[in-house]
Amino acid sequence: MVVEAGGGTRKIRTIHDLGVLLVEDDDFTRKLISRLLHDIKVRAVFEAADGIQALDILRKNGGEVDAAICDLEMPRMGGLDLLHALRTATGNPLADLPVLVLTGHREADVVKRAIAYGISGYLVKPVSKADLTKRLSFAIQKKQ
Repeated sequence: MVVEAGGGTRKIRTIHDLGVLLVEDDDFTRKLISRLLHDIKVRAVFEAADGIQALDILRKNGGEVDAAICDLEMPRMGGLDLLHALRTATGNPLADLPVLVLTGHREADVVKRAIAYGISGYLVKPVSKADLTKRLSFAIQKKQ
């Protein structure tokens, strides 16, 4: 179950019910993952090039976003800063939004820092359709 910004609830049953916020600064990678999300038939895809744009989308469309996929290294506001903003903002109805971290990093310290912010999963670039489907399904199962 997901709490919408307006206070209502919407039951998430399958991956096709999801509204996904994709936060990635590289245009090619963002378009590729957006295509994969459309191919697996999520309900809606919102795109942002950095954490600042992502926060703006969440302010305007928070009730439509059920999960986020977020790159770690981006200009202006990176993924860890975005996670910090989401998780620590007082009264934020999206503080427990499932977030999958997207990165080329495999180093343990980077993974540990992301896990400390309560991520729902970790995707290493390049992302396959099967891995994306599996990670999103797991994230929404954990949420319910």
